[in-house]
Amino acid sequence: MGDISYYLRYHADMDFLILMACTAVAACGAMWVWCHASTPHLLQASGFLVLNWIEGLTYTSWIIAFFSGNIETGYFLLDLKVVLHVCEIVMLQILVQNRLQSIWPALNQPRCGVWLNRILWAELALLTLGTLALIPDAIQRGKLGILMYIALAAFALFIPCCFVIWMLLVFATLCRVLTIFHAAQQMAQGVSFESGKALRRSRRAALLQGLGLVISLASTCTLVLSFVNALLGIVDVADTFTELAQCVNLVTHTIGVILLSGAYRFWGRVAENHTSTDSCSCFKSVRPVRQVRPTREIVGSEWEAITQELAGRGISVQELLLFYRRLGKDVMLSYRPNVHTTNDVVRQAIIPMTAANGSSYAQLVNRGEPKMPQKMVTHNWSNLFRDLLASVIADALEEHTFELVSALLSDEVGINALEQMIQVQGNLEDVYWICAFAVNQHSGICGANPRADVDPVTMLPHPVCSCGTPKFFNSTPPLNQHGESIHCEMNKFDDMMSFLACRDVSFAEVVAVDASLELFSRAWCMAELFEAHRMGMTQILLVRNKDTLLRRQHMLEGLRVQDMKASRQQDVDVILAKIPNKDAFNQRLRSLILDRNVGLLTAWKQADSLQQIEQLSHVLKWARLSTSVEDGLQVWQNWV
Repeated sequence: MGDISYYLRYHADMDFLILMACTAVAACGAMWVWCHASTPHLLQASGFLVLNWIEGLTYTSWIIAFFSGNIETGYFLLDLKVVLHVCEIVMLQILVQNRLQSIWPALNQPRCGVWLNRILWAELALLTLGTLALIPDAIQRGKLGILMYIALAAFALFIPCCFVIWMLLVFATLCRVLTIFHAAQQMAQGVSFESGKALRRSRRAALLQGLGLVISLASTCTLVLSFVNALLGIVDVADTFTELAQCVNLVTHTIGVILLSGAYRFWGRVAENHTSTDSCSCFKSVRPVRQVRPTREIVGSEWEAITQELAGRGISVQELLLFYRRLGKDVMLSYRPNVHTTNDVVRQAIIPMTAANGSSYAQLVNRGEPKMPQKMVTHNWSNLFRDLLASVIADALEEHTFELVSALLSDEVGINALEQMIQVQGNLEDVYWICAFAVNQHSGICGANPRADVDPVTMLPHPVCSCGTPKFFNSTPPLNQHGESIHCEMNKFDDMMSFLACRDVSFAEVVAVDASLELFSRAWCMAELFEAHRMGMTQILLVRNKDTLLRRQHMLEGLRVQDMKASRQQDVDVILAKIPNKDAFNQRLRSLILDRNVGLLTAWKQADSLQQIEQLSHVLKWARLSTSVEDGLQVWQNWV
């Protein structure tokens, strides 16, 4: 009899020691993830692991109270254990949903995320109802009222059903992700080393995160089953089976969440400082409170009418691609994507194509009907026209660099692939305001070539248009009360931006930065950049690649508005005349671009770092698009 008692006591002590060891593992895992938490998602994962650790401590404390005969404390700790476990399940679901936030845009299925949220809210509502129904029973123990029956029904039927549906949606998503990566790998097999490496790495990350999810959910279900058995009297709460389930829950949650959150990638690295980078795929600058300036005493005037008509000259992505396809074929036969700038294309394609109508290109393709833009593009005309179009398409595809898109725009097959992918993404009809297409060049610059610009391929001077359309520049009468030409279209950009920003609170500015960063030395570009920031518009920076930005950013430290250039000196004079304190303006402009906390370049770098963390979602988007179209192989042949 003594041997049996010793045997049972020995194994009870061993179970308790194992439980303590597993609790220590959970604590170490929580601290390790917290030390490497460089995004809010990882901070949330560390918070979940802390909760997991506290649950283990509560259960351990309950066992100590139980064996020491402290019954009241034991009941309190047991109730606390149940509450913590419910919180753990809910927090795990929130953690998974946040992890999937970057997956939904990549899969182009935002509704799935919405449904997961609805199911989770339904679970929380049922839990709240059940908790409220338990209050009367807590006051009057020993009697089950109708509310108690409702609560038990909710716990026993509806909540598990919601949880099962939620799990099925999540697992269906993971299966689709793996299927897409498998199809893309089959397509890109042997195409290029970089594309194959990116796909393999992303597929492996998807598998590990899926494994982490399976481990965490299986552990949760095992512990729930053990406690259900205990409540039904099948086993005791302090039974070896329940203790084992608790140990498994502690360790597997730690391993599963480290895999699910992607924290395993920091193994062996020095801990990074916490940042405030968002956990979604976002590359926009910090958006200040919108402060749109009041109209400058022009309400109902001819100035306002022209401004609003100019604002309605948006052009869709589809129309831009149709125009681009014609270059080098029936329009501007000398066109070379890697040579010709926007200025070359305006002079040799846009102006000749619109000469008969004497209109802007947007008016021509829109047949005179207004087409309101969703975004305006700030760009400089010395940039490659291919890169301007690549910036627009990259924005439509929610990229923040355009190098890959630019490579695809360099040949016909790549253009076909891009158009098919944008159509699959549903962004062909996105509308942008681009000055080269929106401004009527025949009422301004078409009649002269003051700088004697030449075609860089043929070395022939740009042709001069003989359309005879009246020209209106900054000082051409009639003038308004501020001395500005009423009929000139090139002096109304700030008023037009104000009108569009008032009309649509989501109206944004896309800043298409050229490879040499010359955009930041152009007077009109900086005026637009500063005005958009002052009005609180969302500003989206598009650069060719990260290396370009890092190599050249030092050039921006000495920005001065006095040194900026424009095609016409009178434009520079007009812009400078509007700035009474140029030193203060220069300081604000440098802060807008270079500020370490909220500057455009800082926001872009944070987005780039986040994309490296969320590389799975980035590659997944291109994998889905490439496997959805006929010419998708071009993506992996040009992958950078």
